[in-house]
Amino acid sequence: MSDIKSEILGDAVRNVIIIGSGPTGYTAALYTARANLKPLLIAGSADKKTARIKGGQLMATSDIENFPGAIETGVDLDNWAYLDEAGQAAAIQDVKGLSGPHLMTKMELQARHFGTEMLEEFVTEVDICADPGGVYTVRTESGREFKTLSLIVASGAAAKTMGIEAEDKFFGQGGGVSTCATCDGHSYRGKTVAVVGGGDSAMEEASYLANLGIKVHLIHRRDEWRASKIMVERVKKNPSIEIHTFRAIVDLKGKPHPLAATSAFFKDKEVLAGAILENTQTKEREELALDGVFVAIGHTPNSGLFKDQLKMDEAGYLERDGHMRAIPSVNACNRKMHGMEHVPGVFVAGDVSDHTYRQAITAAGMGCMAAIEAERYIAEKLADAMGIDGNALDMSMESVAQSHWSSERDQMGEKPMIERVVEAASV
Repeated sequence: MSDIKSEILGDAVRNVIIIGSGPTGYTAALYTARANLKPLLIAGSADKKTARIKGGQLMATSDIENFPGAIETGVDLDNWAYLDEAGQAAAIQDVKGLSGPHLMTKMELQARHFGTEMLEEFVTEVDICADPGGVYTVRTESGREFKTLSLIVASGAAAKTMGIEAEDKFFGQGGGVSTCATCDGHSYRGKTVAVVGGGDSAMEEASYLANLGIKVHLIHRRDEWRASKIMVERVKKNPSIEIHTFRAIVDLKGKPHPLAATSAFFKDKEVLAGAILENTQTKEREELALDGVFVAIGHTPNSGLFKDQLKMDEAGYLERDGHMRAIPSVNACNRKMHGMEHVPGVFVAGDVSDHTYRQAITAAGMGCMAAIEAERYIAEKLADAMGIDGNALDMSMESVAQSHWSSERDQMGEKPMIERVVEAASV
């Protein structure tokens, strides 16, 4: 494939570049790599508390219990079906979730195993307007420049934080400050936590945590709520939730880590012990004993690279059509884009376009969908460049998707779409 593609497009043009890692980027990389597209994944690097960090927001998550199959177990899975009832019960009880970093490392390794090239840098510029539907340009912080036929935007979103100095000290990895109740809430069963915020997200997180048997203090700067009335009323009626209005957390207090006495690694580490609340009207302060703080004041999508190129909603989330294709901005600098329903070869997936679900599993699913769409786009583009009648090949989405079903796909005759195009060209 590479020789034929080189004759037409040149070695400098890549098939697909994926911007961002996390579940979306890694899944897109896995699927495009297995399709022999040789993807470049520009993953980001260490930028704590934002989705720009390599691995995304899950890098700050302790244990993940709701990603199917992402578990640790001592059970010999080949013998699972032969265990007696007591043995199965013990095995089920012993299941533990993977940590966010471990899950992301596994996803990275899997994607790279199939041929993904990874670059640990930030993207600083993406030029879509210069040649929409042609070749796109991506530039990174080190000054490197890449050309590509397609883009998968998986840059994620960053959780907004309280902005206090002590927040960094306790953020992520079980330290006591989190931005995801569904990710970390299970670790606080039987304990006391605070939820910060006044919108629907805060109400949902407070209710979710309370239903886990957790005492919840809901902290809000005002006595007016951005949340819907029905959500506010539900929280007010929950006996496990105590509401504190006209309050803001201004500092956090710690205590020695539970493993400090037995582990050198945790010797100097602390976990959260409480928060200092300030009355936003009187400025009086009080201390509240807490085991955890969940910050639910919203997210900021990492979409700034695409201003005046791709369409965004009022909150900055990128919009897409039903085939994961990016929609051009009404302010696009290239007038040619004004008449386009979507931007050819540019696909959007994950939290950068999702302000509703924001789950690892939905992000991974969208990464898969974007990758399959990108594979079909590249195959059609290559077929056209090689003078092949695309109608003579089955380039339906069903056919492309089916080619990913099994590791025995070659024996099944379901080769990657790119290989089918190349074979057709050599006939």
